[in-house]
Amino acid sequence: MAKQQPNARYLVHTPAELASNHAADYQRRQSDAGVKFGVPAVDARVIPMHPGDMTCILARPGHGKTTLLARAARQEAEEIRKRGTQASECVVYVTWETSAEELVSLFYAADGDMSATDLAWGRVPVDNVLRKAAKQASVPIWVIGHGIANAGKVMPRMTPDVVFAAIESMAEDFGVKPRLLLFDYMQLIPVTGTTSRVEQVTEAAIRVKELALRIGAPAMVGVQARREVDTRDDKTPEMHDAQWASGIEQAADKVFGIWRPYVTDNEKGLLMVKHEGREKGLKITPNLAILKLRKQRGDVGQYTWYLHFEPQALRLAEIELTQAVH
Repeated sequence: MAKQQPNARYLVHTPAELASNHAADYQRRQSDAGVKFGVPAVDARVIPMHPGDMTCILARPGHGKTTLLARAARQEAEEIRKRGTQASECVVYVTWETSAEELVSLFYAADGDMSATDLAWGRVPVDNVLRKAAKQASVPIWVIGHGIANAGKVMPRMTPDVVFAAIESMAEDFGVKPRLLLFDYMQLIPVTGTTSRVEQVTEAAIRVKELALRIGAPAMVGVQARREVDTRDDKTPEMHDAQWASGIEQAADKVFGIWRPYVTDNEKGLLMVKHEGREKGLKITPNLAILKLRKQRGDVGQYTWYLHFEPQALRLAEIELTQAVH
C-alpha cells in the first residue's frame, strides 16, 4: 500500500463541506455511543469520548494514572470484542514509563484471578501465566513502547512523529484502526526543537491533540501533578497543577484529577466530606479514591465522585456515601 503524502487541501473546509461533514459526524455520534469512563455515576455526567477528543488524568505519582489508563484499555478492548470487530479495530497504548512486558501484567490482573503485585513478585505459577498469555493474544490491545524482548536493538526515539508513523504502519501492515489512544504519560513525551521543560510538555499536549485528530480516535493521557498538591488538605489536583504543562488547560477536552488519600493521609483515619449539606467523616482505606472532573468542553464540569479503587485488579466503583460516612 502506497503511503499517503501530506496534503494541505485537507485542512480547508468549504461551507458546503462543513455542513455535510457536521451532519455526517452527528449521525455517527447518535449511532456510536463513544468511549465511556466505565463507572455509571461518572458516565451519567461525562460526555463520552469521540474521535479527536483528548482526556487528561491528572495525579501525583502512585495515585492511579497508569492504572486508569490500563483499565480504559481493557474496557474498550472488551467492547471491540463484543462487537466482533477486533480484526479492524484496536486500542493503542503508548508508554514511555514501563516496558511492554510490565504493562501486560496490569491487563492480566483485570481478569481478577491474579494481581499485578503477585506477578511483579513472581508468585504466580508459570503455567497460569502461559494460559493467560494464550488468552491475551486475542485481546485487541496494541502497545507502542520499549520491550525487554527488543533490548539491544536500535530503535528510534519515541517522538510524536515517530508514534504517528508507528500507528500508521499498523493500518498499512495489519489493516487495523485505533478506537482509543492512551499515552503514559504526558511529561515523558519527547518533543524536538524545544528549549525548556515547559515548552516541551506544552508542545506535547498540542501534539497529542493533533495526533488524535489526525488518527480519528479519542486520546486519554496521564499527566503528572506538581508536588505542591501534597501540601493541601484536598489533594485532588486542579487544572493549574499539571507539572510544566499549562497548555493542557487549553488543549484538553476533559480533565480529571484523582487522589488516593491512603497514600498521603492514612494517619488521619477519616476524610471530612460534605454530604447532604453536612460535614461527615469518610473512612480512609487503601481502596478509597477521590475523582474530580475539572474541565469538560461542551458541558458543565466540576463534579466529584468517591470511588472504591482496586489498582491491582483494575477495579473501580462508586461508593454510596449514605452508607460510608459517619
